[in-house]
Amino acid sequence: MALNNLRLLLSVLFKNQSFRNAATYSRYLRSFRDRPLYPSFSIQPTTFSKYDMNILAYLKNIGWESLVTNMRFSQCPEAVRLFYVNLRCGPGSNPDSFTTLVYDYEIKVTPGLLASVLDLPHNGIQAGTDREFYQSGFRFDHALESLARDIGRWFPFKLDAGKFPDDLKVLFFFLTRWFLPRDLGNTDLIHSPDLWILFNARAGRRISYSSLMFQHMIKFGRDYYGGPLPFGPQITRFLYRLGIGLRDKVIVCDVLDDLRPQHVIVRLDALVGSRKPVTSSGGVNSHQQIASSALVNTAAPACKQDATTKSGPKRKLMLEKDLMLPNFVYESNQINDPITPDSDSGDEDRVSGYASPPSYPF
Repeated sequence: MALNNLRLLLSVLFKNQSFRNAATYSRYLRSFRDRPLYPSFSIQPTTFSKYDMNILAYLKNIGWESLVTNMRFSQCPEAVRLFYVNLRCGPGSNPDSFTTLVYDYEIKVTPGLLASVLDLPHNGIQAGTDREFYQSGFRFDHALESLARDIGRWFPFKLDAGKFPDDLKVLFFFLTRWFLPRDLGNTDLIHSPDLWILFNARAGRRISYSSLMFQHMIKFGRDYYGGPLPFGPQITRFLYRLGIGLRDKVIVCDVLDDLRPQHVIVRLDALVGSRKPVTSSGGVNSHQQIASSALVNTAAPACKQDATTKSGPKRKLMLEKDLMLPNFVYESNQINDPITPDSDSGDEDRVSGYASPPSYPF
């Protein structure tokens, strides 16, 4: 399949090999062949407004509001695993590019390429490593002191997100399960990129999501960084838009239903301030206030009931050849992207048909 965009053409080279060497193939068999992909789900930041949390405002502050629209979930697990196992960085502790092999094609990946192909936010401060954060004038101790509460005189070696106020706890949940998903056993600890994002969201400075995503991919290409592989749908769409053939490959649409704010609140043990319930006519009963303890007590049984449902997530397997993929078009900045249609195309596989969410692993 020919590429019409010169920049993309220079980023993809045919190599006629599936692995870099025998050692990489052995590593694939040992650590990647059966590696799970991070679970897909949908959650809207506007659903937290009834708890007086304006999460969308934080996302707009850093220029990430586009990430919560037109979500895609279809992914090719085999291609995603090859993407990570063949990932190799150049010399230096802060690489500005990496190369990887997927189905006999070598790809040179940069934050700019990710942004242009996937339409990711790349404006504002372009930083993804601790050194780049520091060079931009960011100071971790000052940021932590301004955001967290009850940190004590000396900062602990490991700080969990329970020190944040409720709205930042929710934003932290978005970061660790969606924007920069990590090992499910390590989602409570605050990492330096988390603090960088939260501080700028509070301060109202735009930062590059593409730069952070790029560095996050590098971590999961290393043996010692465990857990499910993130960005499955994004990597699949990235390969499609580069013109790398995924025909006759299994495409999985494994999507959990919309995640409800009550689940997040109970999971984070949020205090939650008073809320104003909305009446059936769309008005607000301003005289009714629900205390935080009552709200949590009400939300907990509902989430417990959801967690005990016996039905599992809707899962659909299909062959890419059954999608009847047309040729890609790279003209006038319009990309024909058949595997990830726009949200208004009526794609019924984007979310499952559950009336209530199943038991989530996070």
